[in-house]
Amino acid sequence: MNILGTVFSQLLDLLISFTGDWVLAIVLLTLAVKVLLFPVTIKQQKALLLSQNLGQVKSLLSEKFKNRSDRINSELVKIVAKHRINPLMPLIMILVQAPILFSLYFALVNFGTTAGSILIPWVVNAGSIDNLHILPATAGLLQGLGGLASADRNLLMFIIPAVIGLLFLWKAPAALSVYWGISSMLSLAEKKILAMEFFRTRFLKVTPPEEMLKSVG
Repeated sequence: MNILGTVFSQLLDLLISFTGDWVLAIVLLTLAVKVLLFPVTIKQQKALLLSQNLGQVKSLLSEKFKNRSDRINSELVKIVAKHRINPLMPLIMILVQAPILFSLYFALVNFGTTAGSILIPWVVNAGSIDNLHILPATAGLLQGLGGLASADRNLLMFIIPAVIGLLFLWKAPAALSVYWGISSMLSLAEKKILAMEFFRTRFLKVTPPEEMLKSVG
């Protein structure tokens, strides 16, 4: 296990000794990780919105300049430079988060505490499998709801994440299902917050497509 994984394991041990409950310990750890990554999440969301707006700007330029692809490309280059748009930024932000999330995943999979939980009494400890499959089903459902929160929502955006989560967690340690479910809930809350007009204009400061177009004449 890498250094980050060891840190997460030690932190879980500390939280369990403090709470006496492995579920509460994982909830607190998940909250801490979300808070830690929230600035990265904001940058990722801003980059995603800018990239989406750039696509709308390209459509507006196509209407304005018809088949003059050289003029369209020239204006797009100006807009990208002026607003510092990097289409790869959402992917870069995911890569930044990946080491932390993978380390947490391996820490949970290899977590060997014998402590129980009053919240989930039917599971002996964090490393045991939920034989009733309540936790995997709940975590899969919550992940599916996160898919419905996307801009291009449809039924498949719910079904695919839910089924993937359910299959992945069916025989996984209970700790992973708890983390997965809590993380999905917090991600859904993040999406709702970041989608608020006040938050988008005050904190994300994403320029609308029409304004981008005006900025280069």
